[in-house]
Amino acid sequence: MSLDADAFSIMLLEEAKRFLEKADEGDGPERDAYLHAALIVGFSALESHINGIADELSARAQTDLLARSILEEKQLVLDKGHWKLGNKEQFFRLEERISYMLNNYYQKGVGTPGWWSELILGIKARNGLVHPRSAVKLESQDVQRYLTAIIEALNDLYNAVFGKGHPSYNRQLQSTMIF
Repeated sequence: MSLDADAFSIMLLEEAKRFLEKADEGDGPERDAYLHAALIVGFSALESHINGIADELSARAQTDLLARSILEEKQLVLDKGHWKLGNKEQFFRLEERISYMLNNYYQKGVGTPGWWSELILGIKARNGLVHPRSAVKLESQDVQRYLTAIIEALNDLYNAVFGKGHPSYNRQLQSTMIF
C-alpha cells in the first residue's frame, strides 16, 4: 500500500469510530445520522484497506494471473491464444475478496473466523443504507459489532499479508479523532 492510500484508509476507520462515539453522545435523529455515517464510512475504510492490500499482493512477483484478476478486479481475456488481464473491470463481492485473501495468504488455514458472521450482517446493513428498499434501523450495539468485525478482519488480513497486525488494532473502537 502506498503511504497516502494507507493513511487515508486508517483515517476513514478513525472517522467511523468517531462517528460511533458521537452517536453514543447524541439521541434521536442526530444519533441515527451518526450511526449511519459510522457504518458507511466503516465499510469504506474496509474497502479502502482491501484495495490497498490487493495492490500490494498483485505487485508481488509470485502472484499468478488468476490471482491478479481477483485482486485487481480485472477481467481475464484470451488474446491471440494467451490469457491476460483485460481493461474491463470485473467486480467481486467484498466478502469474496476477503475470503480469497485469507484462504490464499494466511499461513494457519483460517476456516471461518469468529468475526465473519458479524461482518456479513454489517454488509447487509450497509447495503440497506446504500441501496434502500425500506427504512434501516440501527442500534449502537449493532454498529459496534460491525465495526469490531471490520477491525478484526483487517487485523487478520494484515497478519496474513504483512506478518503483523493492523496499526490501530489495539485501540479497537476508540478513535483518535476529536471532532
